[in-house]
Amino acid sequence: MNQEEQYSFSPLDSYQWIKKEAFAYIKAQQWIDEALFEDFLNAFEDYFKHSLQKLSHLIKNELDEGNVQFAVLVVALYEAFVKIGKDGKEAFKCVCLAINEPIAPFMEQNTEAFLTASEYPFKAIVEISKAREAFYFGKSFGFERLIDDDYGYVLQIKKCLFHEVLKALEHTFLQRIICQVDCGWIKGIKTELHNLHFARPTTFATGNTCQMWFIKEEKIEDIQ
Repeated sequence: MNQEEQYSFSPLDSYQWIKKEAFAYIKAQQWIDEALFEDFLNAFEDYFKHSLQKLSHLIKNELDEGNVQFAVLVVALYEAFVKIGKDGKEAFKCVCLAINEPIAPFMEQNTEAFLTASEYPFKAIVEISKAREAFYFGKSFGFERLIDDDYGYVLQIKKCLFHEVLKALEHTFLQRIICQVDCGWIKGIKTELHNLHFARPTTFATGNTCQMWFIKEEKIEDIQ
């Protein structure tokens, strides 16, 4: 997958990709005895199906459909691990690894390649962020641009559909797993190469809002 394919993914595309990679990763890690794997799959499918029905009120459009299913994927995997005997801590770790490890390298490499190929990396990543706010996340997320100029872009996410799903299913403790997905593309930002700083001082896993700071760095010649 290249950066163009990554950024053209719809939420439903992303959900299906992450689900496929997660199950392949789980099987490769051999965390589950073969005799229990079918039970694991059945537990996952049952929880996923019933949860999706319960959350129908949160799905207003096609964007919501994919984003809600992604959040339910995280919860259903956790519950399936618990169902076959994993304790909560171990189940959390397994889900976090299965969701993030397979996709993180692709996201990092593609983001780095995209920014490196851009004449103005700061401008490019801000344009991508704005496009995804509108066409990937949509109106079920609440965005506020605290700073938006030639030197900085500070985005506050006041409402997160992923968090609404976790609240409805009483699994907000899994928010950290979802928030960690962003670490893939965040690591693709190479400050020295792209003259760009990124910070995420708070997320819905640590508070009641999320902020993303994109700051342009201008090179200053040393005074001799």
